[in-house]
Amino acid sequence: MTRAKTAKVIPSLDLLRSYAIFSVVVAHTVVAFGAPPSLAPFRFGGTGVDLFFVLSGWLLGRQLMLELRDHGTISVTRFWTRRWMRTLPAYYAVLLLTFFQQVVLSHNTDLKWSYLFFGQNYLTDLPYFFISWSLCVEEHFYLLIGPLLVLAYFLRRWGVVLVVAVFLAPAVCRSMGWYQSLEQTHVRFDECLTGVLLAAASVFAPQLWRLLCRAAPVLASLGICVYLWIAWTRWHPQHSIWPDEQTACEFAFGSMLLLAVSSDAWKRRLYLPGCGYLATRAYSIYLLHPEGLALARRMHLDSFLLFCVVSWLITLVASELLYRGIERPVMDARERFAISKA
Repeated sequence: MTRAKTAKVIPSLDLLRSYAIFSVVVAHTVVAFGAPPSLAPFRFGGTGVDLFFVLSGWLLGRQLMLELRDHGTISVTRFWTRRWMRTLPAYYAVLLLTFFQQVVLSHNTDLKWSYLFFGQNYLTDLPYFFISWSLCVEEHFYLLIGPLLVLAYFLRRWGVVLVVAVFLAPAVCRSMGWYQSLEQTHVRFDECLTGVLLAAASVFAPQLWRLLCRAAPVLASLGICVYLWIAWTRWHPQHSIWPDEQTACEFAFGSMLLLAVSSDAWKRRLYLPGCGYLATRAYSIYLLHPEGLALARRMHLDSFLLFCVVSWLITLVASELLYRGIERPVMDARERFAISKA
C-alpha cells in the first residue's frame, strides 16, 4: 500500500490512489457502523485493495523494468532495502500498538508472532489487525518480483512464458474454486502482476504500448462498465458473467491505470483537489483507519454521517502523526545510505 517516490508526481495516479484509500475506508466504516442494509452499496469500496495491488505493480514494476533495460539486471538488495525502509517502520509501530491493546485492554496474551514476519495471512485466521493480510501480499510481492524479473530477463522468451504462467495461474485456480482463502498471497499475486505487465509493455514493447495507449479511452470505458457490473452482481449474483471478482477487477483497474498513464493530457486531466494529500498519506491512513473506527464506535453515534466524519477526523489526525513522525523521516533517510540510495 505504498506510494513510490518519483521525481515527478503524476496527478492521475494520485487520483486512483486516493480513490482506493477512500473507498476502502468508507467500506470499512459501513461495517463498523453495523452494516445496515441501506448502506450495503458502499461496502463495495473494499475492492480498493485490488486497485492498490495493481498500482503497486505498475509503480514498482516500471522502476524495475527501467533498471533492467538500462543495466541488464536489478539490484535486488537495494530494491528490498528501499521497500523495507518505506513500509516496515510504520507497520511495526502500528503492530506494537495492536499488541499493546491486545495485552492491556483485551487481556489477551496469546499474541501471534507470525505478524512480525508477515506470515499471518497463512499461519493465522487473522484474529486482529485483519487488514494486514493485504500488507502481507505486498511484502511477499516485494520479495518475489525482483528475482522473478531478473530470471525472466535472462530466460528471454521462456522468461515471458514463465511470467505469463505465474500471472494466469491464480485466476485459473480462483475460477475453479480451488482456493479456500482470498487473503493469501498466491491467490492475489496476479493483481500485482497486472501492473507489472503494463510496465513491461511501456518499457520493452513500444509498439504494443502505443497501441494500448491509443485504445486506452475505450478500454477504460469498458473497465468502468465492468466495475459497475461487479457492484451490481454483489447483490444479484445470478447475473454474474465473470469467473471471479478479482479477475474482473484486474481488467477494470488495469484499464483505468492504462488511461491514467497513457498521455500527458490524461495525467493532468484525471485529478481532483485533495487527491495529492490522500495519496501521500494513504499508507498511514490504511494502517490506522481501524483504530479511528474503533474509537468512533465507542461514542455510540446514531448518525452514519456523523460517525463517518468523526472516524475520518480521528484517522486523519493519527495518520498525519504517523506520516510525519515515522513514515516520511525514514523514507527520506534512504538517500543517506549507499545500499538504499535511488
